[in-house]
This record gives sequence, structure tokens and C-alpha cells, in this order.
Amino acid sequence: MRNFIFFRVFRPRRQAVFAVMALLLAGCALYPYYISGRERRAVEALSWSVASKVIVVDAGHGGIDPGCVGKSGIREKDVNLAIAKRLSAYLRQAGATAVMTREGDYDLSEEGKAPSGVKHKDDLAARVELAEKYQADLFISIHANSIPLTECWGAQVFYHPKSKESKRLAGLMQKELIKTFGETDRWIKPEDFFVLRGHKCTAAIIEVGFLSNPREEKLLADPIHQNKLAWSIYAGVIRFFAGDPAPEDPTYD
Repeated sequence: MRNFIFFRVFRPRRQAVFAVMALLLAGCALYPYYISGRERRAVEALSWSVASKVIVVDAGHGGIDPGCVGKSGIREKDVNLAIAKRLSAYLRQAGATAVMTREGDYDLSEEGKAPSGVKHKDDLAARVELAEKYQADLFISIHANSIPLTECWGAQVFYHPKSKESKRLAGLMQKELIKTFGETDRWIKPEDFFVLRGHKCTAAIIEVGFLSNPREEKLLADPIHQNKLAWSIYAGVIRFFAGDPAPEDPTYD
């Protein structure tokens, strides 16, 4: 009789323990989504900061220039354009003027493809001139990476070493990419690329990943992944105009 009473008393307690454990496991599983949602709401609350800003979104390569090509045949120029279109849509929804250097598969050196008022026949010079024509506040160029080492992966942002504001923009975008994808082994780098030094406005180049990495090549072709990349870049732009300070390098010991 005593054992029967013990099991009757213990069973509800054991069920309660299992219920608590189930709730804890569910909480752990849902926590990343809660954090992601909270971060998204924080960015949306600051979206006013880009209203009336002019931002040139440059989809690198195009036309006869495919950029780098993955083993499966995925072309950089197509990835760049897909992400650029998504980024431009986010910016326009927030009230910014997003000017795309190209909206199709061409480069600006092709006859009749350079926007009205852009004189240069050279593709890169035309992209820079477009930013000057619209007196852009930002110039954001989207590219993908490729190197012989197939193990390398992850997005990285580049800025001109003489521009303090470009460094701040790059850091804020890199920070958002880390938040989204958990990359901690890459940080911003200064580079003297033509599209970074060729104009007066704040500028950055985002290498969104490595087409030479088989896993990342598949991801870069995935619209969901492309949208996450576009959102991360957009979030960095929002925080830049909201006045966030340049973040510290998390990879530095």
C-alpha cells in the first residue's frame, strides 16, 4: 500500500519534470528565432534613418564579364544582381533612393547600356560616375569571391584605407553579417580598389561568399540565403545612418 501511494505521488512529479524539460528544450530551439526577430524589429525601428538618402547599389560584373564561376556553373554576375535587387527593394521600402548600376545582364561599357548622363565607356568608371551624377550618400558594390583553396568561406567587407566613414560602414555591415551567419573568422579589410577610391562618397565592397567553396556555392544560388545577405547589408546601412559607432574587431585577441 505504501509503494502504491509513493507511485501515485511520484508520477505527477515525474510528468512535471518531463514537461519542464520539454519547455526548456523548446525554448532553446526557439531562442535563435526570438533573437533574430528582436534584431529585425530593432533595425526596422531605425529605418527612418535612410529616408531621403541616395544609395548606389552596384551589382558587380555583368554582360560579357561573368566574374568568377563556381564548379556547378553558378556565375558571380547572377548572384550579385539577385542580391543587389533584394537590397534595393529593402532600401526603397525604407524611403531611400536606391540607384542600381545595372538591372540586367550587361555591363556599362556596352553600347547604350550606360545610364543617361554617364559619359565614360569604361565599365568601372561608369559605375563610379553614376554615384557622382546622383550625388550619392553611399556606394555599395556587391561581389562574390573565388580562390584555389576550396575550404575558404564567408562574407567580408572592404573599404578604402583613407576613408574613416567607409571603415565605419564596412564594420557595421560586417557585424550584421556575423549576427546573421555566425562568422567570426573574417573582419573588414582596407583595399585600394578603383570603385572605392574613384569618388567622394562613402563606399564599401561586399564579397558575399566563396563560389570556390562547394557548400557556399549552393547557398549563394539559394534565394533564401541571398535574401539574408541583402538584409544583413541593409541592416548595416541602417545602423550607419542611425549613427552607430564603428564596432570593434571581434577576431582580435
